[in-house]
Amino acid sequence: MTVYNIVIADDNEDSREILTSFLSYMPDVKVVSQVKDGKELFELVSKQEIEIDLVLADIGMPNLNGMEAIKLCTKFIPNLKFIFITGYNEYAVEAFNISAIDYVVKPIEQQRLFEAIQKAFNLINLENDCKKKGLNNNQNKLILRKGRSTFYIPINAIYFIEKSGKETVIHTKNETYTTLESLKTLSENISHPAFFQTHRSYIVNLNHVRCVETIGKTYLAYFDNYPETAHISKLKISEVQKLIQ
Repeated sequence: MTVYNIVIADDNEDSREILTSFLSYMPDVKVVSQVKDGKELFELVSKQEIEIDLVLADIGMPNLNGMEAIKLCTKFIPNLKFIFITGYNEYAVEAFNISAIDYVVKPIEQQRLFEAIQKAFNLINLENDCKKKGLNNNQNKLILRKGRSTFYIPINAIYFIEKSGKETVIHTKNETYTTLESLKTLSENISHPAFFQTHRSYIVNLNHVRCVETIGKTYLAYFDNYPETAHISKLKISEVQKLIQ
């Protein structure tokens, strides 16, 4: 069983005790350190003496607030996973802009906390799987049958796959292909770590993402020399940003 190392950063002793108590019900979790302010958190992370999988950080802490501390920490560990657990609602947008996994508002609810932590663990596992398999494996082809024709589409040629009405559209640099196969079926047939479902209607080849643009509450993925874009949901944007770094 994989055990995940968690650091708790909160100046309130009661909050630290509540978090520790809730985490004790998760057998795959180990609290490796507790700190009382942002300065202590930064010093702990910057020393890199212990392996840290996830930080649960309050924002309103003395010496250095949680938001600023995390920004400094990610300079030492760019891929650091963190969840803000705070009594402040107003920092949510800024939190997600710096790729927080989640934002949990106090008073802490056990189920809400577990959901946020599981989201972090899913992302960690996905990244580890990508590292093991390698994002640049392009040996496979997607076999697509339509009428009397069979198309053999190189996996690495696919930019993204889009659900459009009853059809599913496969976008490559030079051509598009349509099929009645579902996104789920195509995803299972591809089974390639570079492909990630960014939205309920889109699966994206992360190897080809050139940039991600925010337009209001919408996130769009752009590709080299290709006019079409793919959507990224608000719930998936943090995972996407982590994976394509």
